[in-house]
Formats: sequence, C-alpha cells, structure tokens
Amino acid sequence: MMDKRSNVVSFRATRPSEMMQPEKASKPQRSPLLPGVRRRRRLWLFLMLAFFVWFGNELYSQSGQIEGQEAALAAKKAEVITLKEKQKQLKDEIRQLHDKDYLEELARKMGYSKPGEEVFDIPN
Repeated sequence: MMDKRSNVVSFRATRPSEMMQPEKASKPQRSPLLPGVRRRRRLWLFLMLAFFVWFGNELYSQSGQIEGQEAALAAKKAEVITLKEKQKQLKDEIRQLHDKDYLEELARKMGYSKPGEEVFDIPN
C-alpha cells in the first residue's frame, strides 16, 4: 500500500509470522482430500504404470526383432556381394565365348581338331 502523505511504500504481511504463534506446527496443514479425488488419482497412477509397463515391453520386444532383422540384412548383403562377383565372372566368360580364337582354343582342349589335322597328346 502506498501512503498518500508521502512517497514511501509499506508492505503488510498477509499472514502472521511463525514467531508470533509458536504453538502452531511449522508444517502447514492440508485439507483432507475427498474420496473421489483419491480414487481418480489412484486410477491415474494405475493407468500410467500400466502404460509404462506396456511401453517397456514393446520397446524390449521390438528391439529384439530389429536386431534379428539387421543380422538377416547383413547376411543378405554379403550374399548379394558374392552373387555380383559371380555374375561379373559369368559376364566375362560370355564375352570370351564370343571371341573366335578363344572358341578354337577351347575346342582343341576338348579334343576337337580341324579336318585333316592330327592331334598328338604328349604326356608330361
């Protein structure tokens, strides 16, 4: 409040200090809760606990599933790499089969010869 006679502002305490009333406990007393309020709080607590238990369970089970799928993915990636290498080798072999000189050499290794040509097999 401001005093109209001067420019001095003074504040008044809204409640009496504890020193003036030593018989009161230092802890302020609460008003007792209504039974409906307690019931709603317990229900809210139960629902929140159930939610957190469900959430933890889902987190645990899904992390296990993800770990298994990541391992399967790594195995498939390794398989893809080996199949790509084999595909490259097969493409190289197909490219060689289009070469006439290579085909003649391959035919000679298999025992074929040109007409009128004699093949001598020399043992090592």
